Amino acid sequence: DDQIQLPSSPRVVEVSADASVLEDGSIVEAVTAQMFAQGLLALAGVATLGEAWLQVLPDWQAGQAISLKANALNQDVPTSPQILKAISDSLQADFAVARADIFVWDRTLRELQRAGITPEYMGVDCRGTAFSATDDSGPGYEPECVCLTNRKVRMSTLLTQQSRHLINVAVLKNHFAAKFTGCLKNHYGSFANPYDFHSDIDQHIANLNTIQPIPTISRLHVIDALKGVCLGDTDKSSDCIPKRLLLSFDPVAIDTRGQEIRNDMRQQKAVESGQTIEPVASAAYLEMAAQMGLGSMSYELVEISVT
Repeated sequence: DDQIQLPSSPRVVEVSADASVLEDGSIVEAVTAQMFAQGLLALAGVATLGEAWLQVLPDWQAGQAISLKANALNQDVPTSPQILKAISDSLQADFAVARADIFVWDRTLRELQRAGITPEYMGVDCRGTAFSATDDSGPGYEPECVCLTNRKVRMSTLLTQQSRHLINVAVLKNHFAAKFTGCLKNHYGSFANPYDFHSDIDQHIANLNTIQPIPTISRLHVIDALKGVCLGDTDKSSDCIPKRLLLSFDPVAIDTRGQEIRNDMRQQKAVESGQTIEPVASAAYLEMAAQMGLGSMSYELVEISVT
């Protein structure tokens, strides 16, 4: 059961909606919910959301926890609370998952709260492995280390002990070391001391996604590209608004398409400013991950527009 298996499909669904982000930068909840619903139907190729969730979670049983891994590091450009809520609401309404069986998580509770990812808004539990970077109260990390590229790391117990099914909900951003942040890089919030792993980061990201239970409990990959960072580093303010949402069963395929969107946004900025903006080298971890059997850089793109 712990063997890495190539995802069932390299299909990437890209949903765009001009009305999803207003001029002031606020995200429209109703539109994002529609984007997610249409994207999930297209990804599964079925008529109802219940059938779609059955494809995503074919072996789910009541009482098993479904966790949504967010990225709340950048409070200006986190995984959008509206997207997380759309996923959680659909699980409850369309697949009869109890509220108590769903939780949203990231490395610290404080970062989730700062990003507006709260139980009050989400309607489900929100958990950080630690409360903050300086206060490690919380569920914490595994006492036993695992090997990441010949070094020891401790994985979050929210991943290893509390999650039975995982939905990876990343956000589209630059990363000056890794070249791109998407679903594969999102797991840098799943272990202790990620800042110690920025040297040789490509190999680390690829290897990280082979560590159990990541490859065996991952069910769906989502990139929130409503707003993003295409010029600055991962912690900078939003500098592009793609107004898109990506869904896939394949983390390599979805990250490959996400990187292309980031590149398109950079080119658009160059045209708008009349300045030369240098292209960014491709994230090397994508090819490494593909070679490890985590997915494919060749994908089938399905584009949907929500009006």
